[in-house]
Amino acid sequence: MDKKRRVANVMILLVFFLWAGFLMPADHAVADDHGEKSGKHHETKESGEGHAKSKNRAISPLEKDDDGQETTGQMAAWLLGFANLTIALSILIKWTKRFAPLKPEMESSLNRFNTLQKKFLRPLHYYLNPLILCVALLHWSMSRCRSTSLPEWGLLMMSVLVILGIALKFNLCPKTMKAKVYKWHSQPALFVALTLILVLGHSIVD
Repeated sequence: MDKKRRVANVMILLVFFLWAGFLMPADHAVADDHGEKSGKHHETKESGEGHAKSKNRAISPLEKDDDGQETTGQMAAWLLGFANLTIALSILIKWTKRFAPLKPEMESSLNRFNTLQKKFLRPLHYYLNPLILCVALLHWSMSRCRSTSLPEWGLLMMSVLVILGIALKFNLCPKTMKAKVYKWHSQPALFVALTLILVLGHSIVD
């Protein structure tokens, strides 16, 4: 149990350090830009030298790298869908049983299928989502958009859900809080809201 707790603590700290690491470079990038602007009057204005220097200049985290942001975005999207397929199936089965007039045999088949898919897919949900959050943070750092804050809200919501999931998986919650944390983490409305926020945010960015 102590080893699991250490692993969980490292994963949670990694999330916070990633957030801090991707937020801080913005100030440094701005400072570098000011430094470059102040020193431009000492440089030649010839197009050849200017082009060469722009190629050699380091790309700041705020500058958009189309290839990198597209690759990390697609990777995060596919992994997110695969890791949370078990959640989507569970929600679909739950809503089908609640709102559709099912025969007892059909309901029993759905229950068996739900148990089977949880057995094989739930471990991926536990261990892939922290990795997906790291990829999503990398993607966000390479493709930030000033026109909408929806991707940031989606990323923040994902971070909270991942941290709550880690706390549940490794028994980091106090026993008195475990039921509430599980209720928050497993709330279907949060999963649907996260999906809608990410889809709408990326549609606006695109």
